[in-house]
Amino acid sequence: MEKKETKGLTLCDGCILALIIGVAASVFTPGVTQAIEGQKLSDLVDRLQVTRSRIMLYKGYNNGLLPGQQFEGDSVTSEGFVRAMAQDNPDGSGPYLSEIFENPYVLDLARRSTITCVNDVNATPTGTEQTAWWFNAATGDFFACDSQFHTNY
Repeated sequence: MEKKETKGLTLCDGCILALIIGVAASVFTPGVTQAIEGQKLSDLVDRLQVTRSRIMLYKGYNNGLLPGQQFEGDSVTSEGFVRAMAQDNPDGSGPYLSEIFENPYVLDLARRSTITCVNDVNATPTGTEQTAWWFNAATGDFFACDSQFHTNY
């Protein structure tokens, strides 16, 4: 009787293959994770810079008023801020942003572009506001506020 030759992996071959895949994954995963984290932070900083520059542009076109203010020193609501940044003005300026950027670190999709607005020269974001962004109508400061760490940007 002739013995048929079978093709395929033995149990030992399968274990070695799994080990090789596991080692490769453990070597490459940290690099990929760092690259993704670096891109998210870069996106956050870019979005902050663009928004800050558009706030200053708004201020220049609107006699020193910040987005959402009706008069100097006026407090601002998040709705007023969004409306002011996204509207066309009679003088042809704007919209300054087509939409409020999403903060890539906010996990809740419904809160990714939410804003906390305050009107206090001494206020600073804490990172616990439960919103993506923080705007101070007294100073014009705009920060990320998804975490204490990101309030530094």
